[in-house]
Amino acid sequence: MTHFRDAPPGARLLEPEDVLGGEMGSVDERIASLMGAMSNPTRIRALFALLKAGELSVGELAKAVSMSESATSHQLRLLRDLGLVTRRREGRRAVYALADEHLGVLLRESLYHVDHSRLASGERP
Repeated sequence: MTHFRDAPPGARLLEPEDVLGGEMGSVDERIASLMGAMSNPTRIRALFALLKAGELSVGELAKAVSMSESATSHQLRLLRDLGLVTRRREGRRAVYALADEHLGVLLRESLYHVDHSRLASGERP
């Protein structure tokens, strides 16, 4: 799979059985943490802003999602602690980005799912 091109040779990739109590353990908890982080509309807006822009400072992100810089920093701290965003320094300025391309895939797929449900129900934008 191209998503795992950087995996070490012979690495065992996770399978659905691992969620059901396979040898890898706590996979269900890690997925629940990921989904929990994404269950907040504020964090979802921040993640989509980063998906669209690539990188944003706290101030730029706060403006993009119509929040205070303090509230934005708090959400970014949570997302960073969960490994969903990265931070790099440009002098005194911190710039944030999505941690990896898999998160972008997950965000796009969630959007496609919502759109599929909306269109199937005949709902208009």
